Amino acid sequence: MLSAEQKEKFASMRVEILDLNILAYFYVRKLNRLAHLIKATSREYLLEEFIALRYMENGIILHLTNLDDDDGNFSFRKTGAEFKKSSKDQKAQTAIHETLKRYRKNINDIKNIHRNRRIAHLNYSTDLRFDEFQDFEKALLPLINEANGIADGFWGEKIEVRFKLGSLEGHLDFRKDPADLKVDVSKITGFY
Repeated sequence: MLSAEQKEKFASMRVEILDLNILAYFYVRKLNRLAHLIKATSREYLLEEFIALRYMENGIILHLTNLDDDDGNFSFRKTGAEFKKSSKDQKAQTAIHETLKRYRKNINDIKNIHRNRRIAHLNYSTDLRFDEFQDFEKALLPLINEANGIADGFWGEKIEVRFKLGSLEGHLDFRKDPADLKVDVSKITGFY
């Protein structure tokens, strides 16, 4: 667990987690509204939604890969190195090293295949299909859950991600049970 001073130094890692969870929540909401949109809107509006979904998916992937960066106060690797310097607990150091090694292995495909080919190093000789997405529940959600677990471990508690809607509407909790991020394109039958 990070000290108060280290938490301040690595506050941008916490922001990556906040942004990742907020983006994932709204990405799934948009996906779950697609069946309604196909029936109720124009093709132009659908195209607009597909483009928004594409950029939201890219954002999720960029947040996940930022957390695996070798440098920067937003990355698990830099945070882990700092923890290793300050901790005398060999068992904790080894556990963090193994956890980060596993995260790097798990994120490798999404980083190399999607990020490098679709976001960072575009190949303009092939058609970039805006309607092709990662399987959220199989490819992205496990990585989001893993990233949340690592960040919570560094923080020593669950990093809460809430937004107060108003005095009568309560809060949106972006770190609910992962089952709340289930993709069902016909789940939402309106715009709300």
